[in-house]
Amino acid sequence: MIADADRLAVLHADARVMSLLKHGVLSRAESDALVADYEAEWPALGFGSWTASERTSGRLVGLGGLRIHDGGLGVAMRGAFVPEAQGKGYGTELGRAALAFAFDVVGLDRVVAITRPENLPGQRSLEKLGMQRERDLTRKDGRALLLYAASNPALRRAG
Repeated sequence: MIADADRLAVLHADARVMSLLKHGVLSRAESDALVADYEAEWPALGFGSWTASERTSGRLVGLGGLRIHDGGLGVAMRGAFVPEAQGKGYGTELGRAALAFAFDVVGLDRVVAITRPENLPGQRSLEKLGMQRERDLTRKDGRALLLYAASNPALRRAG
C-alpha cells in the first residue's frame, strides 16, 4: 500500500470517487495518513485494503477490501472506483475476492457492507455477491444507509 501512496493520493482527491465514502475528499497529508493505516491493518488484523488496477494499462481504478467498521458493525467490505471503471465488473471481482479472503483465509463468520439507498449499482453488486439487505441505518448526520451482510458459507454447511 505504501508503494501506492502517490496513486492513492490522486484517487483520494477525486470527488467523483470519494463522495461515496464517509470521509470524502482527502488532502495529501490525510491520504498519506490513511494509507499508513491501511498498511498497518495487514499485520495487526490479517486483512485490509487492496488497490485495483487495469490489467492492460496498470492504471489505478479503485480500492477496496476489508476494514473494521468504526460504528461497531464488525468487518466491512468496501470498494470505490473511478467513474470510468464503474460497470466493468471491478466491484464484483474485488467483492468476490474480499469475501473469499474473509471466509476462506481469515475465517470470519460474517462480513457487512454499507451503501446508500441511491447507489443502485452498488446494491446490485452486493446482491450478486450473495449479500442480503438486513436493515436501514441512519448516520448521526441524518443520512440514510443500507446494511448488507453475508455469512461464511462453511458455517452453514457445518451447522
